[in-house]
Parts: sequence; C-alpha cells; structure tokens
Amino acid sequence: MKRIICLLTVLITVLATCTSCSSSRGANKGIIYPIDSSPSTLDPQYSNEEAAQIAVCNIFEGLVRHNKKGEIIPGIATEWEVSSDGLVYRFKLKTDTEWYCLSSMKKKYGDKFYEKFCSEKVTAYDFEFACKRVIDPQTASPLANRMMILKNASDIHAGKADLSTLGVKAKSADTLEFRLAGTCEDFLDRLTESEFMPCNEEFFNMTGGRYGLGAVYLLCNGPFYLSYWDPDNGLTLKKNKYYSGSQQVIPSSVTLSIDNDPDSVSKKLGNGSVSAALLSPLSAVPEKCSVIKEIDNSVFGFIFNCSDSVLANESIRKAICMTVDKSIFKPVNEEMKVAYGLVPDSCLAGSETYRNKIGSRTPALKYDEERAKRFWDWGLTELAKSTVTIKIICPASVDTLVRQQMQIWQKLFGLECAVSVSNVSEAGIDAAVSSGDFQIALGYISADRQNASDFLAKFKDKGTFRLSSDYYSNIVDNTLKACNDDDMITGCLTAEDFIISKAIFYPLYQQSSKFVLGEDVEGISILRSEATVSFINARRYD
Repeated sequence: MKRIICLLTVLITVLATCTSCSSSRGANKGIIYPIDSSPSTLDPQYSNEEAAQIAVCNIFEGLVRHNKKGEIIPGIATEWEVSSDGLVYRFKLKTDTEWYCLSSMKKKYGDKFYEKFCSEKVTAYDFEFACKRVIDPQTASPLANRMMILKNASDIHAGKADLSTLGVKAKSADTLEFRLAGTCEDFLDRLTESEFMPCNEEFFNMTGGRYGLGAVYLLCNGPFYLSYWDPDNGLTLKKNKYYSGSQQVIPSSVTLSIDNDPDSVSKKLGNGSVSAALLSPLSAVPEKCSVIKEIDNSVFGFIFNCSDSVLANESIRKAICMTVDKSIFKPVNEEMKVAYGLVPDSCLAGSETYRNKIGSRTPALKYDEERAKRFWDWGLTELAKSTVTIKIICPASVDTLVRQQMQIWQKLFGLECAVSVSNVSEAGIDAAVSSGDFQIALGYISADRQNASDFLAKFKDKGTFRLSSDYYSNIVDNTLKACNDDDMITGCLTAEDFIISKAIFYPLYQQSSKFVLGEDVEGISILRSEATVSFINARRYD
C-alpha cells in the first residue's frame, strides 16, 4: 500500500511539474522594446535622455524603487526612518548587494581589478559619491535640480560652498543619511530616479572620463546589466543573476531597439517584432494587443518657431493665436479633452499633478479680433513688411480644420497674410520641429519626464520652440533649484504663463499616449513617463 501511495505521489509531482513547465514555457524569452535613439551616455548622474533613462533605471538599483502599482518598496535599503521635522532621512542598506562585473573587463582593466570587483559590494559610500558628483559644478549635470532639496546643494552648485558640506553622508558602509534644506513630499520618489543611483568612486576614476560610454565602462547593480551596445541598432540588457532585490527577475534579456517611426513601431507591435511600446495619440493600437495604461502626457496645438524671421515677432504670433477659433478644433471623441495649458496632466509638482495644484490659475490668450488686428498691424510695422507668408504643417487628420481656420485669418488680415498648409506625417512633424525646419506646426508636445519643472526646461536655450530668452531660462533655472513645493509651483506657473502669453505655443486639446503590450507579453509596467518602464516582471510566451 505504501508503495502505491509513493508511486501516486511521484506521479502527481511529475504531472504538476510538467504542467508548470507547460504554463511557463517561453516565459523567460527576451523582451524587445523600441527607443527613439541611441543614448549618448548611460552615466546615471548625467544623462537626461529618455532612451538612457529607460536603460539606466533597469540596470541600476537605488535605495528604493517603485513596484508596478507605483508604491515605494525597498531597493538597496532594507529600512529607513524620517525625523519628526521631515528633514533627516536615514537608510539601512543590504550588505549582500554586489556590482555586476563583465568578464570582458578582465581584459580591459587586468586580473587584479577583475578579482576585486567580481565580489565588490554596493555600499553607502557609493551613494554619497554619486550625489556629490551630481551637485559638483564641474560635472555640469542636467539632473542637478532634483538634488537641490539636499542641504547646501544650491550653494555648492553655485560655487559658494564646499562639496563636503552637502547634506548626504555615509555613516558606515551600510548606513546613509540625508539632510534636507526643507521638507519634500516626494523625496522617496526622487530616490528612485537615475541621479540617485550608486556610483563606485574607484571604478569611476579607472574609466578615465569614459564612465557610462560602453558596457566595460559601467558597473551595474540592477535587475539587468548592460551586455551590448551598438549605437546604430540599440542596447542589450541581460538578467543579473546577482540581483538582490525583493522581486524576481523574469526575462532573460531586454533588447532596446532603435525605431523613431510611430507607424513602424505600431506595425511591429502587431506582428510581434516588439514586445511593448508607448504609442503616441495618433498611432493605431494593433489588433490583439493590450492597452494596459493611458498616460495624459501629450498636448496638441500650434507650435511656433521663434527663430523664424516672421514668427520671431511676438505681435504676429499674438495676432494669430488671438484669432484661433477653438470651436473649430473642439474635441471630436472621448479620447480628446480641452487643453488648459502647455503642461500635460501627467506632470507632477511634488506628489500631486501640477494641473490639479494650480487649478483655475491656468494662463490663456482669449479670442479678440479687434486686439488681434492691432497686433497684426504692429507686427508688420516692426518687421517693415506689407505682407507675410506663413507655412503650416499638420497631420492630414486636421487638414480640413486648419483650412477653416485659414479663412478666419484671411478675412481679418486680408492680402497682408499668405498662408499655406502641407500635410505631414507624425514622424515628419517631429523631425521638422526637432530640426527647426518649420514655421508653424500643429503637433503634440509630450512629456518624457514626470516632473513639470523638467518638462518646462525642455523649452529653454533654443529647445522645442527655438526660443532664446534669458528671462525664461532664469525662471526655469530658479524653479529647478526650488527647495519647496510652493516655490516650484509658482516657478512652473510663471514659466507656463510666459509660453502661453507670448503666443509661443497655443494649446488646443490633450490626448493620452497608450502603453501597449504585444499579444503574448505581460508584466511590463510603466508609471507616468517612459523613463519609469520596468521589465523585471515581464513575460513573453511562445
């Protein structure tokens, strides 16, 4: 009888194992995700590019991280405590987290280096060094603004204080303390970002200024490590078998393939060539693919090229914007909603969305034909012209609407205004705006980072709108250094008001980008921006 029971037990175990194998077959297949360009660097303390952020936040592990629900969970830290006044954060770190050291580094740096770093632990000193690198003015990090909340950070960055006074200190190898300049609602969220990722000082110095420029110039400690990097084709991330995080890493690899054509990405999703993608509002969702999240990160409207000889004139821009008939461009489906500003709903100001925080204070240019005609006349006088020619590029989907709007301009400004319209694909509009080869474009302005201040920083120093304004740059720079939410919100509102009131961008409606998974994929998550895409729990089935 015992023999029969044993045989039955073995049979049940075998069947259960087979069933498990069958259900998970192919679940660790490689994931393929499109990025629009190859990063210039993967230095976590420096790179602000979207593609780099996607990679960095998957090959590095910070003190804490987000789970797929957006909740803060432990990363390298096992626990933390906050002082009663909210100004001191103390973290206890894991003692068994190792850096991943590529075998090819043995040839690059020698046997002695390889033997050391094969078992090198990630410590509190790595986090202290990383923070100091960001704030050090010699680094010129575009990410420094996110650390301005640390005590003395602003003065250090301005060259008025010594780097040693920064509000971050490794008390021991496994204890790290932050001292803040003021209370910060979203400080734990900030710690999930790339600028707070660890950096080993000895290894950094060994790279001789090439840190982050290739697989042999990076030590990784995240769920994946950088295995291969081809600037023409993309990056390959491999599963880190030494990862010490609380979550199991599922996929064997993640390929970040370069493709900046929205139509191409949509087609590849449909045929299984890519596993997931954040599709723009104009892109079609392929059949059998799943929309797992919609992100209100895009505002559609009139984009003005402020470096153009005509549209550099503020009076001309105002005349055009003050006679845009919003009833022509009203939302035509439930996916669209009226835009009340430049900053999309996805952007945060502290721990809450910027649009919710500013409420009715949103800036706007009101329709006024009489004032518009005066601005138009002033503009012609300032330009010393009797007529101007304006070319508009737009998607074919709004061609009819633009031509209706043209009739209003021609009626008001007569022969003094010659307007033409050309239909251009979404990729073509993005390329024209990126290169500055346009006058007026109707297109989307999308947020690739989740903070309103970072989003508004895209437009200074001849960014998207080719705007050259010391005033605007100073507003944004001061906002990026804000040490409390009130100052940050006031700065963002001032910057947004400048863009809208100067008729640099005229918002029409807001629409969501869609985070889409392929037919046989699950587990890839995203929060508010593409920089937060996580592949840890991704599964791709046969």
